[in-house]
Amino acid sequence: MTTMNNLLILLMLLPMLGALLLVFIRKRNLLSRILSGGVMAVTTILALCLLIYVMNHKPLVLDFAGWRAPFGIQFVGDPLSLLLVTTSSFVVTMIIAYGFGRAEKRAIRYYLPSFILFLTVGVIGSFLTADLFNLYVMFEVMLLASFVLVTLGQSVEQLRAAIIYVVLNILGSWLLLLGIGLLYKLTGTLNFSHVAQRISELNDNRTVLIISMVFLVAFASKAALVVFMWLPKAYAVLNTELAALFAALMTKVGAYALIRFFTLIFDSYAEITHPLLVFLACLTMIIGAFGVLAYRDIKKIAAYQVVLSIGYIILGLGSHTFEGVNGAIFYLVNDIIVKTLLFFIIGALVYMTGYRQYRSLYGLARKEPFFGVCFFIMILAIGGVPPFSGFPGKLYIFNGAIENGNYIGLALLIITSLIAMYSLFRIFFVMYSGDEENGKEIQYNRIPRYRKGVIGVIAGAVVLLGIFAPAVFKVTSEATHLNLDDGVYEQTVNPHLVKEDDRQ
Repeated sequence: MTTMNNLLILLMLLPMLGALLLVFIRKRNLLSRILSGGVMAVTTILALCLLIYVMNHKPLVLDFAGWRAPFGIQFVGDPLSLLLVTTSSFVVTMIIAYGFGRAEKRAIRYYLPSFILFLTVGVIGSFLTADLFNLYVMFEVMLLASFVLVTLGQSVEQLRAAIIYVVLNILGSWLLLLGIGLLYKLTGTLNFSHVAQRISELNDNRTVLIISMVFLVAFASKAALVVFMWLPKAYAVLNTELAALFAALMTKVGAYALIRFFTLIFDSYAEITHPLLVFLACLTMIIGAFGVLAYRDIKKIAAYQVVLSIGYIILGLGSHTFEGVNGAIFYLVNDIIVKTLLFFIIGALVYMTGYRQYRSLYGLARKEPFFGVCFFIMILAIGGVPPFSGFPGKLYIFNGAIENGNYIGLALLIITSLIAMYSLFRIFFVMYSGDEENGKEIQYNRIPRYRKGVIGVIAGAVVLLGIFAPAVFKVTSEATHLNLDDGVYEQTVNPHLVKEDDRQ
């Protein structure tokens, strides 16, 4: 058991060592790609093996230097964290396999693969840590790495997007640090389970509510929940692989933090906090719907699809029901994969045609039917059409909303899902049934076969996630039970803290 616990650190250590090694071999392009892709593939397999072990036994707990909570830094591999680590590692593997195209030599020279792995270290660390301050550290690792990635092209447009992105995220980080300080002053501990335990014993409702609002705003800025201004600009200027990376991971870490905190820690005052979450989710869905309808730029349409999906996830969380939270976790996993597919396809279309306006894609799918098929799969997954991967999560979120009486949120979920599909079908129909004569005249660049292979693998993953949804729901249900049911997480992860408090 101790050996299995120690394996948790490898999930961070492998990408960290890989990032450092890449610095020394940056002039060898092929070796750099093989090393970075191999490291992430091994990380994916390891995370999956640990997830299977945890599902058959109990969560893994790693206390650094043998210092048990609440005194030491603690990593926890529970179904929620390991499921997200597995999915994220798989996506990063696919992004590295996709490559950086004609600019690969320049990208590697500027340490781009290293910063991608450093970003992954921050993401994985955020999922695994069970310590408030360490969560802040991991968020800052992500911010630093992502800032470098956003500014890598050095264009004026990228720098403007980077400024907006960094300013809003720094403000979010300040609020997060403030919330951590207030929570530590109130509870005297930084460990998740210990904080949850002590908050449940407090009678100071007003202070806890204020602190929960601070965390809500902080994580909302990271997840693009209402505070979305940085997202469309940042995503629109990034090249394909980096846009896919940001869409798959950056907002999802913020969504994960909201799920973890507002099920485990701030669930005692759900009658106030969770209606607010539903309200913010509804606003986010409305903003996303207007965004996907208003623009003709396919990159900006894709960016607002990310905003929409965050609204769905938080709507499930805000229901504060088992099915709603379960659906939110499933949809979060689904969205990591689907949004990667979306940005790969959108980026490929821009690369082939040289245009970002979808009316310039006339007849393209007639020449490249492969992209038409993958695009169609992706649309149905985003719309939540059975049996594709978006359906099970939305169904559970739907049931959670009904159970909690969130009928406005329910209506917006249905309407915005249809709008999301409509905005993408506009592109699809132009690709297929646009002006055939104009389509014949299109001069476009061909996508390398290996890139088509990567897109095909992710499209296959979307289909398989829908088919094998019952197996994934076993993991998400266990994750929901562990975090939502009072005292289960504390008793499972740190039973010695519960015993000590009982003695007192």
